Amino acid sequence: MKKRLLSLGLVFAFVLGIGNVVYANSETEGWSFEEMLPFMKEMHPEMNEQQMEQMYQDCHGSSDKVPMNNHL
Repeated sequence: MKKRLLSLGLVFAFVLGIGNVVYANSETEGWSFEEMLPFMKEMHPEMNEQQMEQMYQDCHGSSDKVPMNNHL
């Protein structure tokens, strides 16, 4: 019984590990300003939408999309 539970636990951990690697390396289009706006409003409630868009452009350039996994 213990061997069966240990095997099941190892298989579960292995599958989760593989899934995380695949997800982390998947190609994504990124986040547009419109997609980021709700998060930006939560983080910067004192700013209006025009100020947030300017901050977005200052931080991410003129590109329409921001890579989601740019830290890799």
